[in-house]
Amino acid sequence: MAIPDYFQRNAVAISQAISGLDQARLESRLGDVCVGVRIGPDALNREGNALADLLVRLLARLYPALVICAEGDGELTDELQALAQRINPHVDTSGQPTIEIVLGKATEGQQSIQRIYAGSSGWMARVSTSETHECGDSNNPFGAGVAACLAAAHLFRILLMPNAEPTVDIELTVPDGVRLPSNGADVEGDIGNLVLAGGGAIGNAVVWALARTEVVGSVGIVDYECVDLGNIQRYVLAERADEGEPKASGLAEMFGKKLKARPFETKLAEYLETNGHRVEHLLLALDSEKDRCAAQASLPFRIANAWTQPNDLGVSVHDFLGGACVCCLYLPNSRQKNDDEIIAEAFGVPNMLMQVRDLLHSGGGAPRDLLEAIASESGLELEKLLPFEGKPLRTLYTEGFCGGAVIPLDRVGAPPGDVHVPLAHQSALAGVLLAAAGVRIALNECAGSLVARYDVLKRQEHFHVNRVAKNGEGMCICEDEDYREVYRHKFPREPVT
Repeated sequence: MAIPDYFQRNAVAISQAISGLDQARLESRLGDVCVGVRIGPDALNREGNALADLLVRLLARLYPALVICAEGDGELTDELQALAQRINPHVDTSGQPTIEIVLGKATEGQQSIQRIYAGSSGWMARVSTSETHECGDSNNPFGAGVAACLAAAHLFRILLMPNAEPTVDIELTVPDGVRLPSNGADVEGDIGNLVLAGGGAIGNAVVWALARTEVVGSVGIVDYECVDLGNIQRYVLAERADEGEPKASGLAEMFGKKLKARPFETKLAEYLETNGHRVEHLLLALDSEKDRCAAQASLPFRIANAWTQPNDLGVSVHDFLGGACVCCLYLPNSRQKNDDEIIAEAFGVPNMLMQVRDLLHSGGGAPRDLLEAIASESGLELEKLLPFEGKPLRTLYTEGFCGGAVIPLDRVGAPPGDVHVPLAHQSALAGVLLAAAGVRIALNECAGSLVARYDVLKRQEHFHVNRVAKNGEGMCICEDEDYREVYRHKFPREPVT
């Protein structure tokens, strides 16, 4: 079967979403599947091209057989097939589809197969299993991006979750407070200086969306890491040849002349210190709650934040003075265990907490004696642990114990949010929404704070959107008068109320 060499990471993500579906079962499920993407002549426009591009980027990472046909445009067909092959060099682009995603009003073949229909119109995404949908011709990529993610989610549930609730026809609009308040479909204007913190799975989708708008200004991309093989499972802009390349520089190359990008291959804390902790509009596509709260503590004018977790994905927009700040979302309700405690317990060696703590702090490699103790206490074969000897202890935890390399996937269970491996379409949807929120906060000052959530694994016909107030008990920095005064001094203009 033509699976990519990073397929094990797909299995990790799916096993965390669907209990009991390990790599062998996943390969068996996909063995007879051939996914078709058919693009009708009426979808050969800007939104249709955006929808097709992101859809192929999502599907090529998981499905070993992918057949693409852009009716009346052989060049586009060739381009999309070449894209799929750059993502998975082993992908099979020949054969007869067993299920098909149709964009626009395409000609349907004689074969009686199940079809998913997708289209978009500006901020609106439409996906169904019963009727075709047109694609608009605006310069707005957000509805098209959401439609691509929803179509991929529909396909995923049909093929891999046969006992889930039936898929439904969905007409989903990028929610108010995340999108621009105007009724127009086009997206344009000067966003000034926007900073994206995090070039991972969500950050990739942010760049995909922003680079397709016609806004002007600049985007700073802050990420100090390089693309590794496991990342390609969900980084929509990453191709197989990008392994080992710096994330920030690679993403910066995706932009054209109107919206200029500046890569910063450094940690966010160092970037903020270099810039005097003065950032107007900050997009957070970070992995940990700790890093998000540290970014908020630097007091940007406006923040939009996105995340994925085992149950859903979310995007939030924050007004520091008038609503909940980022830190408000992560205030602990009780005493929280430290990382070192969580990891020591996961290894089965809570009695070796101090050694675990020292290694995590220093970044030191896992020593043989610790691996032997973990094997003994957890009932594991030492040979499975030895590949991690000398590697950072966190790597053993994230890849070995949460990622299935040591603990079988059917024993992993629900991982902590910080090490959860999201599905590709889950991360992409969070990133598209974060990009929309970034344009919103840069072009139209927000009033108040809100959170929008969506679960790609369930039959969900709308975003869950809630306004979020401050904690009210004086526990957060946005209720501390010293922080509020510094914020007012940095940004003396009055926010919209």
